[in-house]
Amino acid sequence: MKKKKEIIKKPRKFGAFLGVFVPTFLSIIGVILYLRLGYIVGSAGLPLTILIILLAASTTFSTGLALSSLTSTIRLGPGGAYSLVSKTLGLEIGGSVGIPLAFAQIFSVVFYVFGFSEAWLYIFPTHPPIAVIYGVLLIIFLLSAFKITAALTAQAVVFGLILLSLVSVYFGGGHWWSEVFSASPAVSLNGVPFWALFALFFPAVTGLMAGIGLSGDLSDPKKQIPRGVLWAIATTTIIYIFTAFWLYHAASAQELVTNSLVIVKTSFWPPIVLTGILAATFSSALTTFVAVPRLLQALGETTILPFSSFFVKKSETDEPRNATVFVTILILAGLALGTLNTIAPLLTMFFLITYSIINLAVFAEMALGLVSFRPTLRISKFIPLYGFLSSLIFMFLISPIAGLIALFFLFGVYIWLIKKKLPQKEGDVRSGLFVSLAEWAAKKIIKLPESRKHTWKPSFLVPVVITRTLLGNFPLIKAIAFPKGTMTVLGVNLLKKEGSAPDSADLTKEEIEEELKELPDLVKKFGEEGIFTSSSIIDVDDYAEGVCISLEAIGSQVFHPNILFLPFKPDRLPKTSLKSIFETAEAHQVGVMLFDRDEDIGLGSEQDIHVWLPKEAMDRDFYDDRIFDLAMLTAYKLYRNWHGKITLWMCVPEDQRDKAHYYLKKLIYEGRFPLNTEIQISDEGFKHTISKAPQGDIHILPVTAQEEPIDFILDISKSQNKSFLFVSDSSKEDVLA
Repeated sequence: MKKKKEIIKKPRKFGAFLGVFVPTFLSIIGVILYLRLGYIVGSAGLPLTILIILLAASTTFSTGLALSSLTSTIRLGPGGAYSLVSKTLGLEIGGSVGIPLAFAQIFSVVFYVFGFSEAWLYIFPTHPPIAVIYGVLLIIFLLSAFKITAALTAQAVVFGLILLSLVSVYFGGGHWWSEVFSASPAVSLNGVPFWALFALFFPAVTGLMAGIGLSGDLSDPKKQIPRGVLWAIATTTIIYIFTAFWLYHAASAQELVTNSLVIVKTSFWPPIVLTGILAATFSSALTTFVAVPRLLQALGETTILPFSSFFVKKSETDEPRNATVFVTILILAGLALGTLNTIAPLLTMFFLITYSIINLAVFAEMALGLVSFRPTLRISKFIPLYGFLSSLIFMFLISPIAGLIALFFLFGVYIWLIKKKLPQKEGDVRSGLFVSLAEWAAKKIIKLPESRKHTWKPSFLVPVVITRTLLGNFPLIKAIAFPKGTMTVLGVNLLKKEGSAPDSADLTKEEIEEELKELPDLVKKFGEEGIFTSSSIIDVDDYAEGVCISLEAIGSQVFHPNILFLPFKPDRLPKTSLKSIFETAEAHQVGVMLFDRDEDIGLGSEQDIHVWLPKEAMDRDFYDDRIFDLAMLTAYKLYRNWHGKITLWMCVPEDQRDKAHYYLKKLIYEGRFPLNTEIQISDEGFKHTISKAPQGDIHILPVTAQEEPIDFILDISKSQNKSFLFVSDSSKEDVLA
């Protein structure tokens, strides 16, 4: 018995004309053209009206070009502009644009419904306004929730009605064409600010969002969005300029200002114009209403919205039913709050800030020059830059206070989303952006004079064979590096047992490999502690050889570790190997810290910091030839992060006590060390003094060039039971900087 194949009916996908051009065209040719353009012409005059149209259209056209270029190289998912910005600048910035955009589109529906009611009440003045407003919203809700395919297909009919209405408009107005070549009545601003009129007009060009809002319902967004959007913007801009020209010559300034439906009165056949107004406003409301739930659904799928699971649920016909109901409730609230003229400036602010971020996202992609950015529609990077700057400038020219509120709202949403720690399902270009900035900075650094002493911060290279070594020493590393320092963990995988490292004597090769497998997770954990941490693993025969090769490899890098941190007792490595490491570090100007940890007390209470300065320091130039800069900077970092106390020690002959005291006081003053830094001068030998000194939490000993450093380190380590940090300068530090 043959099984019947289950037939799955896929939702219909739309093309460039019906899915992009028509929704964009109908959203632009709507309320403003029929009901408010006359008021703008009557208030500003023809030249300023055309300037308003061109300024608004320039921002929209640059945004449309930017969007079109980006959609020709990025796979755009549901959510339109939100999807685009998220894929480029990340979910947090995408969400901070998507949420205001959702509100803007909700207010757009309110705007269009008010426009529809004005035309309807002109025809039927006795109808209750509330009944008209909520009645048309009910019809829009039913169409969008249950018959989206039929609703969008019906827009072709609406498109035809609007074209007929425009023909009727241009053939009306008496002999207006004869006025073109004669003097026209002077028109003034009538006290209405230019930017207030611009804010009133700008919602006319926000139909761009409707054109990409149905990106998830298009069969090929990459090709269809550029074609549909650009043709729609170009066509509607010409229509607006021509209509403003017609209005200026077809009616007086007084009529244009006082009669919002003057375009009907002066047309060739008023009924078809009224029908066009009703069709345009209704279709704009419907198109936007259809797009908003899909935007909320896309936001919900990335858990940006509270109660995201509610918004992602779909009906059996693949419609976002829950989101549609929620949008309807918000629109009902919006209808109760304002009028057409009060909603328009609010819409302008929301859309301008959306346009600015969209253009910024496209500019970021273009500026990076990544090989993945291969748009089939290539544009100059100055186009999205203009779109970004013009959007911000227009926003503040319209209302500085409202502009600041909009930016604070955007920033607030962004901070909120950052704290949510959204799961990133796919990458974006932010890392590439920062890499490019770092590369640019690196090139500049190479050309500039050396200034590392003034910008010094600890950057550790920590070679380890087993992760437990890293775990045990991380508290000290963090205390020195936090908050601006970094750490690179070098996993050393020994291929030969005879090349044993100081912390792996009792482990087999297999056990070492298992330990190193845990390194990425451990590094990630350290990163969460506020220290930027990275890691790599090298395969070598000998531990010291691997460390030396790594030091040689990083020497030519612009941003490279400046401190080699060796977390073991010095006698656990052959003297020759230890000497080789110190010499290689010195040759490549990398400081060394060898941490000889007391096995009983460790770092104690993490408060008392003792720095033992050699008496030879006094024989050198104080400002130019010091041998303890890294030791002193380390002490200061520990003091800040431990909230501890620093004690400076020096062992000198009896006749040099005053000189040593003066030297250390000068060091504290010139180095801007805390005033409570204590000074201890001893006229007894160094080994005797350090043996009698308080246990302390850590004793920092600079390794000087006057004595064999390795012998000195081994001698002190064997003869004393304290936690020592043996420190060798790299010559890149300056405690006085």
